Amino acid sequence: MVTFFEKLNYTAHLYSADHHRRIIYLNKERASIQFLNGQLDMIVEVRTAAVESLCQLAMKNPDFANLSLDFLVDMFNDEIEEVRLMAIDSLRRISEHIILRDDQLETILGALEDFSQDVREGLHQMLASCRMSTTGGLKMCIEKLLDNLKKYPQDKRSTYRCLQKVGAQHPELVLPLIPPLLCIHPFFDTSEPDVDNPQYICILILILNAAKYSPTISPLLEPHTLRHYAYLRDTMPNFVPELRLSEGTGNTIIKPASVPESFDFLKTIVNSLNASEVSYRVQTNLLQMAKEHLNRLSEMDSSIAGIAQFTSLYIGAQLLYAQIFEKGLWKNPSTLATQQANILKTNIDQLLENCLKMQYLFVGLAANEQCSIKQFRLRALALNLIFIVKASNSSALAPCHHFLGAVEEMQRELVMHGLEPDSFASSVFKELSVLEEPKPGAVARLLIPILSESKLAKIPVPNSQVRMSSAVIIEPSNQTDSTLKFTAGLTMAVPLEAELFNLSDPSRLRLIIKYPDQRTHVVLPRPAHLKPLFFDNDKQDSHSGHNLRLLTTVLISHQVWSEACNVDISIALSVPEADIAKKKFNDSSSILHLCKPQKISVAPKPIKRGI
Repeated sequence: MVTFFEKLNYTAHLYSADHHRRIIYLNKERASIQFLNGQLDMIVEVRTAAVESLCQLAMKNPDFANLSLDFLVDMFNDEIEEVRLMAIDSLRRISEHIILRDDQLETILGALEDFSQDVREGLHQMLASCRMSTTGGLKMCIEKLLDNLKKYPQDKRSTYRCLQKVGAQHPELVLPLIPPLLCIHPFFDTSEPDVDNPQYICILILILNAAKYSPTISPLLEPHTLRHYAYLRDTMPNFVPELRLSEGTGNTIIKPASVPESFDFLKTIVNSLNASEVSYRVQTNLLQMAKEHLNRLSEMDSSIAGIAQFTSLYIGAQLLYAQIFEKGLWKNPSTLATQQANILKTNIDQLLENCLKMQYLFVGLAANEQCSIKQFRLRALALNLIFIVKASNSSALAPCHHFLGAVEEMQRELVMHGLEPDSFASSVFKELSVLEEPKPGAVARLLIPILSESKLAKIPVPNSQVRMSSAVIIEPSNQTDSTLKFTAGLTMAVPLEAELFNLSDPSRLRLIIKYPDQRTHVVLPRPAHLKPLFFDNDKQDSHSGHNLRLLTTVLISHQVWSEACNVDISIALSVPEADIAKKKFNDSSSILHLCKPQKISVAPKPIKRGI
């Protein structure tokens, strides 16, 4: 009796042979697929292994991909969700070798009724990768996606991305569908659709992405459609491409995403700051002006926004450093008045926070840029240690130990990358090597003359690969005026959907829930709730950053309030440790926010007592 695995191994061995043997045994392979289709084992591991094996073979052989297509489509109706997901992903991976027929597409679209959101979004991803054969099939796909969106409005963003790819891949099939989709009549003017309707937005995304590859589509569009294009281009630039419309349309919608001069302008600013040797006041004015220019440049040109924000943050840290050193009061802070000491402490804390932001909120930094940040951070840690030793009654052992650990780490990294230390780091390495007992007081006394004599290092040369981490909370939105009510003392689940861009380490992600009484909860989201944001997200790593979608629920609980109040929900990164000393896990000093908090109105109600 030939077992299932023997037949599957026989299939794999057969298709590893040369092309002639594949042709000879083609009928045997068809029989093997019929066996898989009709007598699959009931164990889920066996089914998934069979689908994965077929996928691996089909990726290497277009003939076998077309032969196994019907089997994979039939697996969309399997009763086990894991098998359905495996079949959907397998069809996506072999999409370059296949073209879907209308009957196969009908079976695939039937799976959109699945209650599982993972299955539905997997189907969106698969449809975005596959090619369709006829206009009728494309129309059937569009109608099914729009009907499904009414039933599952939470799939809105995924449907947008699906139709964006479908339109870009099938411009010749979209062209004859434009009049019925946009309700264009040859003799009568139709009413203008609502641009906030998700179904209408889906149609526009499909047509506008197809218009990028078919110049005959733009002249067919109505004037109000062109106005809606301008609106969507400003509000949803990730879904709507840039179109060069003809002058006859009366619209001049040409908004370049980037210009080459932007990066040259950025380099000119940095080079001029590094080359200037002027007085303190003039240097401060130059740094402040450069910071404002860079902030404006990051808003104008998205392609260099990351490096512009990084350079602006670095310049801001230099301004804080210069402000601390302006009058030399940092050398003996114990003689300062309380208000002056608090201002000095605030500036040092802000300097430490800026260093943390530069270190953890940016991806794509080169080795010299990372070392430049950490050497600047050594100066901030030294200032903090001196302040604690000179003007604080708290123990300085932990800050001193942290500073010495940062010095050792800095030495290792400089040697690893073959870089030279700046004047401050070089002096610290030299003096600490001859210090017998590195006690806090001795280290602080050693650091004061080094900080006084060393000059600031130059601003790192701009690197166009730098990107800044950010987050956008889609749901809940601030546009809703309704108040969420729940019984006080119990928990209420609030659905949260967010898009995360350029994360270096997703494990640092945290949800911050802040109540009106200033209580703050820090929540670690489950890894299963993080999924790739884009369909072509497979090649991303920690250097280029991860683009993810967070779909989870936030639990809110509180006692009775006299009236409805706002609860702030935001997304942040948790750094491994604070730079001053070991902190509690939920201390705000170890949290770097990725977005502005989203406010939701909440009203806990008292428990109703029975009569």
